Amino acid sequence: MKKLFKNDLSFKQIRQGNFIYADKTEYIYNLLKDEPTNFCFLSRPRRFGKTLLLNTIKELFQGDRELFRRLKIDKSGYKFETHPVLSFDMSYSAIYTKDDLIDSIKFDLATFAKDYEVNFTTKNYGLMLQELLNGIHQKLGSRVVILVDEYDAPLTEHIMDDVISQEIRKVLHDFYRSMKKNIEYIRLAFVTGITRFAMTALDSGPNNFFDISLVPEYGGICGFTKTEMRTLFNDRFQDTLDVLKGNGKIPLNTDTDKLKTMIEDYYDGYNWLGEENVLNPYSLLRFFSLNEFDTYWPLSGQPSHLSALVRENPLAFILPKLDAYPAIQTRKAELGSLEPVPVLFHSGYLTIDKPVIIEELENGKVVQKDGYSFKIPNMEVRQNFEYNLFLYAFDPSRIYFGRFAKELPEALLKNDSKTTAVLLHKLLSAIASEQHEPNEKHYHAVIQAAFIATGLEVLGQTPSSSFGTSDMSVFLKDIRFVLEVKYCKADKNDADDKDKSDKELEAALDAAADQIRSKDYTAPFIVAGKKTSCVAIAVRGRNEVAVRFFEPEEPVWCFAFKCAIELIRDYIHGNYILSHSW
Repeated sequence: MKKLFKNDLSFKQIRQGNFIYADKTEYIYNLLKDEPTNFCFLSRPRRFGKTLLLNTIKELFQGDRELFRRLKIDKSGYKFETHPVLSFDMSYSAIYTKDDLIDSIKFDLATFAKDYEVNFTTKNYGLMLQELLNGIHQKLGSRVVILVDEYDAPLTEHIMDDVISQEIRKVLHDFYRSMKKNIEYIRLAFVTGITRFAMTALDSGPNNFFDISLVPEYGGICGFTKTEMRTLFNDRFQDTLDVLKGNGKIPLNTDTDKLKTMIEDYYDGYNWLGEENVLNPYSLLRFFSLNEFDTYWPLSGQPSHLSALVRENPLAFILPKLDAYPAIQTRKAELGSLEPVPVLFHSGYLTIDKPVIIEELENGKVVQKDGYSFKIPNMEVRQNFEYNLFLYAFDPSRIYFGRFAKELPEALLKNDSKTTAVLLHKLLSAIASEQHEPNEKHYHAVIQAAFIATGLEVLGQTPSSSFGTSDMSVFLKDIRFVLEVKYCKADKNDADDKDKSDKELEAALDAAADQIRSKDYTAPFIVAGKKTSCVAIAVRGRNEVAVRFFEPEEPVWCFAFKCAIELIRDYIHGNYILSHSW
């Protein structure tokens, strides 16, 4: 049985220590077999195996063929040619200015120069790289392999500081430009990172980096595919199943096939347009190590740039538009104008659902463009996505929000207007003042995000009929709650006028209830025979809240429609006499 590893290990440690390894050498061979020189870029979320991939390439070019015995590249006819390797890790610990980054790059270059006995005649980091490549080539007669891990780390640490981020990008741009100017000395340059946006300005000009991030044939280059998971962990499923049953974590009638499906639902679902989805390797290894379903990857931290951007515009990240997003914006997002979908996608909180065609109006003509629809990849991310981002964005105390998440569903099931209003009042009171926007759209989004963050099944902007859409629907047990939110501003001069406040909140509740009734928002659920409850929510000012539960009224056309459905059902089953239920 192959061993599991919990901490980061090198390729050599994995192979020599008999640890589980998903063979990715076929992807490496495909990159190397045709082109004499490659400039490649790969974007993947944190903890998906980018560093291990680069380390594997490093070992490949350093010529220890024994490490690759019985792997796919060993059977491919690859010649295992050796080349000197320069490995850069850009996740330097203390980069506060462009000078810090320059000093760190120079330090690495000086270290490599000492190893290969190359002397510098310049202090310019771009020229130092050129002298190093030239010197190694003259000494060894061989071209160099350059590997850069976490290329975007210096940028993402300062994502909210336009001045520093632009200065750092200029340093990186000059560094990569020097690399590309010396193509004759380079066998392979492979750059990895979490984001794609910083490469927009780094790969301009000749010898552009080949971005394999969304190339289908490289979709499984990092992580475990479903096939790999079922093969590599085949001898562990039964033991894990027995432990989970013994702990009461899964039903006793669960078999190994069902367990595999549960694992895939929890950790699978990532897709970079490959034929197979990819499971999160970090979480999968920990699942089998601890024999317990848990949200390992989200709890291990999140990129600093995501945290900063969520603080800046929380609702945009909690409720992004996922159904149709231009492909070009996914690849070419720019510093200073970063949108939620590309950031969440690169960070691993969203994945591509499928390619779509987007129609846009340009110069009076409809133009079709390539795009993608996105989705949350799996249960692990879903359980933490809305909850963690909601907490991070609005900073209510974790203790209180945990209670909110428990008490809100209970209040809904009891149709408890007072408790629901109190819970929402406390929630809105926790929103930072700079996040307050005095309009209905804002509070609708905040309340919807809060409902989602509790783990409830929420459908926003639910179509009802030709009359429009309700603000949201909440599915809880066997009940469908139809909600409508109304907002009224509070005059600063009468902030303490309780009578006026009560009257305005009551009027807003009446308006919300009338809208639910007049536009038949409950009709789709009533026609489907679902138990339905209506909830009118009124918000005044920043945090005054009133809630009203009421039963829906069944429109005449709903009754007629149900009768027609019953008649068709009877006809199909040969029951030509009207049933007693009529």
